[in-house]
Amino acid sequence: MIREQVTPEEWRVLYAAPWAVGWYMATAIGGKVQEVRELLTLRTTLHRALERDREHDLIGAVAATVLGETPSEMRRSWQPGDRPAMLRAVAAAWSIATRLPSGRAFRCWLMDLARDVAAAEKDGGWIGVGAEAIHRAEQTALNDLAVVLEIGTDTRFTT
Repeated sequence: MIREQVTPEEWRVLYAAPWAVGWYMATAIGGKVQEVRELLTLRTTLHRALERDREHDLIGAVAATVLGETPSEMRRSWQPGDRPAMLRAVAAAWSIATRLPSGRAFRCWLMDLARDVAAAEKDGGWIGVGAEAIHRAEQTALNDLAVVLEIGTDTRFTT
Protein backbone atom coordinates (compact mmCIF):
# COMPACT_ATOMS: atom_id res chain seq x y z
CA MET A 1 0.00 0.00 0.00
CA ILE A 2 1.36 3.41 -0.98
CA ARG A 3 0.65 5.10 2.38
CA GLU A 4 3.03 2.65 4.07
CA GLN A 5 5.88 4.00 1.93
CA VAL A 6 5.67 7.54 3.34
CA THR A 7 5.39 9.16 6.74
CA PRO A 8 2.04 10.64 7.86
CA GLU A 9 3.42 14.14 7.27
CA GLU A 10 4.60 13.21 3.77
CA TRP A 11 1.16 11.79 3.05
CA ARG A 12 -0.44 15.12 4.06
CA VAL A 13 1.96 16.90 1.70
CA LEU A 14 1.09 14.53 -1.16
CA TYR A 15 -2.64 14.83 -0.82
CA ALA A 16 -2.47 18.62 -0.43
CA ALA A 17 -0.87 18.89 -3.89
CA PRO A 18 -4.05 18.53 -6.00
CA TRP A 19 -5.75 21.26 -3.95
CA ALA A 20 -2.66 23.46 -4.25
CA VAL A 21 -2.67 22.95 -8.03
CA GLY A 22 -6.40 23.67 -8.22
CA TRP A 23 -6.23 26.80 -6.06
CA TYR A 24 -3.15 28.02 -7.92
CA MET A 25 -4.95 27.76 -11.24
CA ALA A 26 -8.30 29.03 -9.92
CA THR A 27 -6.69 32.17 -8.52
CA ALA A 28 -4.66 32.93 -11.65
CA ILE A 29 -7.41 35.20 -12.99
CA GLY A 30 -11.07 35.93 -12.49
CA GLY A 31 -13.35 36.46 -9.55
CA LYS A 32 -15.02 34.30 -6.95
CA VAL A 33 -17.62 32.81 -9.34
CA GLN A 34 -14.92 31.66 -11.75
CA GLU A 35 -12.84 30.37 -8.85
CA VAL A 36 -15.75 28.25 -7.59
CA ARG A 37 -16.45 26.87 -11.08
CA GLU A 38 -12.81 25.95 -11.57
CA LEU A 39 -12.63 24.23 -8.18
CA LEU A 40 -15.76 22.25 -9.06
CA THR A 41 -13.94 21.18 -12.21
CA LEU A 42 -11.06 20.03 -10.00
CA ARG A 43 -13.41 17.73 -8.04
CA THR A 44 -14.89 16.34 -11.25
CA THR A 45 -11.40 15.71 -12.62
CA LEU A 46 -10.41 14.00 -9.36
CA HIS A 47 -13.41 11.66 -9.68
CA ARG A 48 -12.39 10.80 -13.26
CA ALA A 49 -8.81 10.21 -12.14
CA LEU A 50 -9.96 7.87 -9.41
CA GLU A 51 -11.94 5.82 -11.95
CA ARG A 52 -9.23 5.88 -14.63
CA ASP A 53 -5.99 5.63 -12.67
CA ARG A 54 -6.53 2.74 -10.34
CA GLU A 55 -3.38 1.12 -11.73
CA HIS A 56 -1.29 3.92 -10.18
CA ASP A 57 -1.50 3.38 -6.45
CA LEU A 58 -0.29 6.89 -5.66
CA ILE A 59 -2.82 8.69 -7.87
CA GLY A 60 -5.76 6.56 -6.79
CA ALA A 61 -4.89 6.85 -3.10
CA VAL A 62 -4.37 10.62 -3.27
CA ALA A 63 -7.55 11.17 -5.30
CA ALA A 64 -9.56 9.09 -2.84
CA THR A 65 -8.15 11.03 0.12
CA VAL A 66 -8.67 14.42 -1.53
CA LEU A 67 -12.27 13.63 -2.41
CA GLY A 68 -12.89 13.03 1.28
CA GLU A 69 -11.66 16.53 2.16
CA THR A 70 -13.10 19.98 1.56
CA PRO A 71 -11.23 22.93 0.04
CA SER A 72 -11.35 24.84 3.32
CA GLU A 73 -9.66 21.94 5.13
CA MET A 74 -6.86 21.83 2.58
CA ARG A 75 -6.28 25.59 2.53
CA ARG A 76 -4.94 25.49 6.08
CA SER A 77 -1.36 25.37 4.75
CA TRP A 78 -1.75 28.48 2.57
CA GLN A 79 -3.99 31.49 2.17
CA PRO A 80 -5.92 32.08 -1.08
CA GLY A 81 -3.68 35.01 -2.00
CA ASP A 82 -0.43 33.23 -1.13
CA ARG A 83 0.32 31.80 -4.55
CA PRO A 84 4.02 31.21 -3.77
CA ALA A 85 2.97 28.95 -0.86
CA MET A 86 0.79 26.96 -3.25
CA LEU A 87 3.77 26.43 -5.56
CA ARG A 88 5.91 25.40 -2.59
CA ALA A 89 3.26 22.84 -1.64
CA VAL A 90 3.34 21.37 -5.16
CA ALA A 91 7.15 21.33 -5.15
CA ALA A 92 7.20 19.57 -1.78
CA ALA A 93 4.80 16.91 -3.05
CA TRP A 94 6.88 16.38 -6.18
CA SER A 95 10.00 16.00 -4.04
CA ILE A 96 8.32 13.17 -2.13
CA ALA A 97 6.74 11.60 -5.24
CA THR A 98 10.10 11.30 -7.00
CA ARG A 99 11.03 8.35 -4.83
CA LEU A 100 7.71 6.52 -5.22
CA PRO A 101 6.93 3.98 -7.98
CA SER A 102 4.17 6.13 -9.51
CA GLY A 103 5.97 9.44 -8.99
CA ARG A 104 6.26 10.36 -12.67
CA ALA A 105 2.61 9.47 -13.26
CA PHE A 106 1.68 11.61 -10.24
CA ARG A 107 3.55 14.57 -11.75
CA CYS A 108 1.73 14.12 -15.08
CA TRP A 109 -1.57 13.85 -13.24
CA LEU A 110 -0.98 17.14 -11.39
CA MET A 111 -0.33 18.89 -14.72
CA ASP A 112 -3.48 17.33 -16.20
CA LEU A 113 -5.45 18.64 -13.21
CA ALA A 114 -3.99 22.11 -13.78
CA ARG A 115 -4.89 22.06 -17.48
CA ASP A 116 -8.43 20.90 -16.75
CA VAL A 117 -8.95 23.68 -14.22
CA ALA A 118 -7.46 26.27 -16.60
CA ALA A 119 -9.77 25.18 -19.41
CA ALA A 120 -12.89 25.13 -17.18
CA GLU A 121 -13.80 28.74 -17.91
CA LYS A 122 -13.31 30.95 -20.93
CA ASP A 123 -11.74 34.26 -20.01
CA GLY A 124 -11.90 37.75 -21.46
CA GLY A 125 -13.95 38.95 -24.36
CA TRP A 126 -17.31 40.65 -24.23
CA ILE A 127 -20.36 38.49 -23.53
CA GLY A 128 -18.29 35.50 -24.55
CA VAL A 129 -17.16 36.96 -27.89
CA GLY A 130 -13.39 36.89 -28.18
CA ALA A 131 -12.94 34.88 -24.99
CA GLU A 132 -9.84 32.73 -24.61
CA ALA A 133 -10.03 29.06 -23.61
CA ILE A 134 -6.91 29.57 -21.50
CA HIS A 135 -6.05 33.12 -20.50
CA ARG A 136 -2.44 34.33 -20.61
CA ALA A 137 -2.38 34.48 -16.81
CA GLU A 138 -3.47 30.84 -16.68
CA GLN A 139 -0.82 29.89 -19.23
CA THR A 140 1.74 31.61 -17.04
CA ALA A 141 0.43 29.62 -14.06
CA LEU A 142 0.73 26.39 -16.09
CA ASN A 143 4.31 27.34 -16.94
CA ASP A 144 5.04 28.01 -13.26
CA LEU A 145 3.74 24.56 -12.35
CA ALA A 146 5.75 22.94 -15.15
CA VAL A 147 8.90 24.51 -13.71
CA VAL A 148 8.11 23.38 -10.16
CA LEU A 149 7.31 19.86 -11.39
CA GLU A 150 10.47 19.82 -13.52
CA ILE A 151 8.53 19.20 -16.69
CA GLY A 152 10.42 21.68 -18.88
CA THR A 153 12.74 18.93 -20.14
CA ASP A 154 10.04 16.27 -20.49
CA THR A 155 9.10 16.17 -24.18
CA ARG A 156 5.64 14.78 -23.43
CA PHE A 157 4.59 18.22 -22.24
CA THR A 158 4.17 21.44 -24.10
CA THR A 159 2.90 24.51 -22.32
